[in-house]
Amino acid sequence: MEPIQIVIIEDDEKIAEIQRIFTEKISGFVVTGIANSIREGEEMLRVLQPDLVLLDIFFPDGNGIELLWKIRKEYKKTDIVLITAAKERDIFQEALRGGVFDYILKPLNFTRFQNMLNRYVEHRKKLQKITTINQSDVDILLHQEKKKVGSKDNLPKGIDPITLQKIDKIVERISEEGINAEQAGEKIGVSRTTSRRYLEYLVANGVVRADLFYGTLGRPERRYFRISGS
Repeated sequence: MEPIQIVIIEDDEKIAEIQRIFTEKISGFVVTGIANSIREGEEMLRVLQPDLVLLDIFFPDGNGIELLWKIRKEYKKTDIVLITAAKERDIFQEALRGGVFDYILKPLNFTRFQNMLNRYVEHRKKLQKITTINQSDVDILLHQEKKKVGSKDNLPKGIDPITLQKIDKIVERISEEGINAEQAGEKIGVSRTTSRRYLEYLVANGVVRADLFYGTLGRPERRYFRISGS
């Protein structure tokens, strides 16, 4: 299969560069263009017509949601992932109505980003194999049904199902203050590094979210929170 072509539309040049670096670490993808404004993005879309657009929302010269609808109208074969700091419910709902493949909140996490691109590859492969659909096909493609987290045949190397289940049980009881990797590790008797690896796996699978908090000395602490409904 030919590399999947990606255009990045992001007004912050440093964040755009991070997205490019992340993308190029994953086989099967190539960044064919980077635009730092809505106007540049429209020009690149017209010329390159990529498979996938990584799109921000807030730009000095326009709005990413408006560009999303333009892409839906004019470039029907192009898929869209929003990568944004926008946490407003209305914006998220509008993105869903616009048919985005995924919605990723900044700051960008490589594991979550990699998981998204890997799912996108599988999504395209499944679509290419289908000529007529049944309900199972619809459920897998439209609702992204997947095996339960912790299933032995669904885990990457280095993730033990028993340890993962222990971490998952701790996550179920996380308070509003969240939990850090050291606290989680102490509860199940593993190191902070090991605990963090499992927590980041749950982040990548949409079970928990992670945020940075700064203490009195300014040292950032990464804390984990269970996503409602997970």
